[in-house]
Order: sequence, then structure tokens, then C-alpha cells
Amino acid sequence: MSNMEEKLWDYIDGNLTAKEQTAIEQLIAGDERYRQKYQELLTFNQEMAAGVELDEPHMAFTYNVMEAIRTEYATQKPLKTRVNKGLMWAIGGFFIISLTVMLGMALGSIHWSAGSHAVSNTTPLPNFKALLSGSTLKVFLFFDTVLLLFLADGFMRKRLLHKQA
Repeated sequence: MSNMEEKLWDYIDGNLTAKEQTAIEQLIAGDERYRQKYQELLTFNQEMAAGVELDEPHMAFTYNVMEAIRTEYATQKPLKTRVNKGLMWAIGGFFIISLTVMLGMALGSIHWSAGSHAVSNTTPLPNFKALLSGSTLKVFLFFDTVLLLFLADGFMRKRLLHKQA
């Protein structure tokens, strides 16, 4: 905007002192360019004040904006750590191998030389107290429990994400 337009807008809006107003009035009366620009700006100001109505947004505008924001955030995936599938297979394999070894040890400690005709009362049963009382078994069971909790957590997170989608 030029300096002339700024002065004329201040004059139209009434933002000038009395001394500045008289100076602008003299410029409008004496200079043709100032007079034309003043008439142009005065006409524009009167049109803006009289006939221009601002369009109000329709009733669902706020709802539509909020839904657009909500869907934008819904499509973003939450930050989380990723678990390597190969690692999960290795853990599952470890479980299967350990349970197989434990079952083999239990079946290996059974005395199979008993007769095939009848089961005698003298057939020794496996010594489960010796297997269950060792600290190694307790550590193993603790480790298995922690791994099981991790697997359950991953399964439940996947279910939750599928329900939200």
C-alpha cells in the first residue's frame, strides 16, 4: 500500500489529528490524484460497510473439522517396540525342546523292567521331589513364566489393535 493510500485510509477512519486532517483535506481539494483515490477508497469503504455480509459456516462445519482431525489421528499407528518374529520362533522352539527334555527325563527315570502281566507294588515311581526341589528347575520355571507373559502381552495387543481398526 502506498503512502498516499495509508494517509487517505487514516483520514477515512478518523485516526488523524485535527492538523493532519486539514492537511489531507487541502491535498484532496488541490490534487486530482488524491481526489480520485479518496473517492475510490470512500466508495469501497461504504460498500463494505453497507452491503457485505459475511457468510457463516453451515451448522456441521465444526463437527466436520473435528471428525477430520479425529480420523487423521486414528490412521496414525502408535509408537511401540517391534518384536522380531524369528526371536519369537526361537523362544517357542526353546519351550518345546525344554518340555521334551523334561518329559524324556521323567520317562527315563521310570523302571520299565516290571513284568508285562501285572503291575507290581514294587515298581519305583520317578522321584519328582528331586526334580521339583532343585533351584535349576525354579529358575527355569521363572524364566518360562516371564516369557509366557511377554507372549500373552503381544497377543493381547494385537487383538486390541484389530478391535480398534
